[in-house]
Amino acid sequence: MVNGMSSTDLIVIGAGLYGVQAARTYLEIHPNDNVIIFEKSHALGGVWSPERVYGAFWTQTPVGMAEFSDQPLKSVPKEKQYYGYFPASYVTEYLVDYVDRHSFAGTSLSSRIVFGAAVVNLRKEDADWIVSVQRDGHDQTWSSPKVIDATGATSIPNIPVLPGRSQFRALTIHHKEFGRSEILRNDKYKKIAVLGGAKSAADLSYAAAKAGKSVVWIIRKSGAGPAAFAPAKGGGLYKNSNESLYNRLVPNFLASYFAQENRLTRFLHNTNIGAKIFHLVWENIHRRAMRAANYDRSDGKSNGFHKLKPDTSIFWQNDSTGINQRPDFFDTIANNVHVFREDIERLSTDAIILADGTELDTDALIYATGWKQSHPYIDDTLASDLGLPVSLEWDSRPNSTQRWDKLDKEAESTILQRFPVLAEPPTVYPWRQTTTPYRLHRTILPIHDHSIAFIGRVMMGNHFRNAEAQSLWAVAALDGALELPSTEDMERDVAKTVSWCRKRYLSRGELGNWFYWDLIPYTDMLLEDLHLRSHRKSGLKDLLAPCVAKDLRGLIDEYKVKRHISQEVSGMD
Repeated sequence: MVNGMSSTDLIVIGAGLYGVQAARTYLEIHPNDNVIIFEKSHALGGVWSPERVYGAFWTQTPVGMAEFSDQPLKSVPKEKQYYGYFPASYVTEYLVDYVDRHSFAGTSLSSRIVFGAAVVNLRKEDADWIVSVQRDGHDQTWSSPKVIDATGATSIPNIPVLPGRSQFRALTIHHKEFGRSEILRNDKYKKIAVLGGAKSAADLSYAAAKAGKSVVWIIRKSGAGPAAFAPAKGGGLYKNSNESLYNRLVPNFLASYFAQENRLTRFLHNTNIGAKIFHLVWENIHRRAMRAANYDRSDGKSNGFHKLKPDTSIFWQNDSTGINQRPDFFDTIANNVHVFREDIERLSTDAIILADGTELDTDALIYATGWKQSHPYIDDTLASDLGLPVSLEWDSRPNSTQRWDKLDKEAESTILQRFPVLAEPPTVYPWRQTTTPYRLHRTILPIHDHSIAFIGRVMMGNHFRNAEAQSLWAVAALDGALELPSTEDMERDVAKTVSWCRKRYLSRGELGNWFYWDLIPYTDMLLEDLHLRSHRKSGLKDLLAPCVAKDLRGLIDEYKVKRHISQEVSGMD
């Protein structure tokens, strides 16, 4: 400690799934280093913490994939599974066990987490990062040459500003607070309104309906529309929908920037016959999802169940997509939830007034309205330099903006040449973008500063696999062990990623971090950067077999061999 400042080898911000894996990965390679993890809340797990988990919150990732490669999740009984999907509380238990069982130099991961520690400022001084933390009413200052920001993309609630909210007497909460609220248990809250169109809104509406509440589900007319719901059951060789998606054949059909070009992708995207096959495949996927939901069913007409029909094909992901993990989900919503597709004009004392004049009396309004991609402890100048989103109204470097505009334009032309299908998107409600996109190399590393990494900032279906791949890539980058392209090449690649994401995922892709279908090509790209191959199978099996967690089991050992790092230490008890 120097002048009241403590120092450490690595600071990890956030003890969710990404923070836990980042610390574990770093310590597997540097077992004797000092690592500290700052967590704002008083519980481990982020999205999976006991503060945020509730009964109707289930995983969208099945057993065998919802785990890290070095520790299988064995605790979920068969009767608690639906095609492998299961209640989120089992993930919470798994993560607690995980940090207890991993120790390095005699210190467990759990002992390295400082709970109730809110990072209030992060800045760079010379070669070190200075992190200011508030804990128990006291200020602490730490320095470190390396930082991994693992706060992810689901930390800061996005709460819309609605006219009349100051006079609104009903309870209002964001769905981040739902797990620790008493809404379902307290008879005071009989009439529940849920605002939002994505999977979280569906889960909340379902939970409230199953609890016997009177439920209205409001989806803005001026938004991206309701989510699509993919069936849990897989097709053909695959047990569930995740296995159907997460293999190496599917990326050829994704129009994914991260997938390697080959004869099949060129056929599918650049020939007339291939394009027809491509469209037929996705039309079949969409029809299957629509049939399973049966939005025009007679028993849901009076409740507006048909209004849950997505605005776009499931391919475009403009409305997000979720897995239907419960056999009674559609029946419950159709018969017990009133769906409104309308904007909110204002709030009155005890009612929600819709733009068409409809008044909805309510005891509680739950905002299932997503997350802000903000950085409250990093000032805008530093954030802009690092490549994080900043307000479009704030711009300290107009020359930089002009350069990015030029790069984006060039990138868009390249993307549309590779994927002509993206040149003909459906008509959607225009998204009002208020921030710059992410400008991080591989959506992890600042182009001009390689001493800090941001992981978990992408939106995708399986974060377990992504956490392992991003963590190893980030540690290699921080150690200077990653062969990085030139600054100019990184800028061009970032521009292509952002331009592709905007074209591929429409309004959802404006921030350049929405990779919903792209888990396998994205993580394969990261591991290819590291020249690692142990996660790959051979022959036809590599193409068709589902990519499960255990495939990554030897990854760190392979990396150590390539980097000539000692194999003697393992953190697993």
